[in-house]
Amino acid sequence: MANVKSVIKSVIGPLNRPVAQSRLALAVKSPNLLKVEIGSHAARRPGWICTDISWRTRHYLDATRRWPVRTASASHVYADNMIEHIRLEPNRRMFREAHRVLVPGGRIRLSTPDVEHVVRLYTADDEETRLEMERWRRKGYEIHHPIDLLRTTFQDCGHHIGYLWDFPTLTAELESAGFKNVRRCAPGQSDDPDLRNLEVRPDFALTVEAEATG
Repeated sequence: MANVKSVIKSVIGPLNRPVAQSRLALAVKSPNLLKVEIGSHAARRPGWICTDISWRTRHYLDATRRWPVRTASASHVYADNMIEHIRLEPNRRMFREAHRVLVPGGRIRLSTPDVEHVVRLYTADDEETRLEMERWRRKGYEIHHPIDLLRTTFQDCGHHIGYLWDFPTLTAELESAGFKNVRRCAPGQSDDPDLRNLEVRPDFALTVEAEATG
């Protein structure tokens, strides 16, 4: 089955990409302010342009390169469990592009595994740690010891090829890209209605919002 799926991806991917790029080019011509999701888990989200680089994406966008989006044409940019899959320099390019396309005061929202939280669970080895271990076991993960919380989060999920984030690091990088008022948010919660209830994988999440400067 895995081989069949691989063949399907290798055939459909190259055929879908130009179509998905054309869809994106058309979508970003909207006269309304755009809401752009990067590395989207959803094929469609009402009011949003959901982009990805997957073989079957509806709107193809490599967010680590120049975006085919007009400067100051978007009100929101969102990415859930994406920035941990790429290295620091590509993330920096993505943050700069997000800042470029956002209007002054436009918001970026990012959700990513929180290194600080997972390490605290590992080092505490307390009742909360054991509850988290059991919860991950019920999801089908191989969890024997507290260290497996680290291994599963940052190795088994493929994040070892990307970058690790905590709040101070993400704050510094967003501010360097031109953002201000970087703040933590609870998964699913925001004072902006357009940014509520977006996360699909809130486990161990570091979720932040920030505003583009003028």
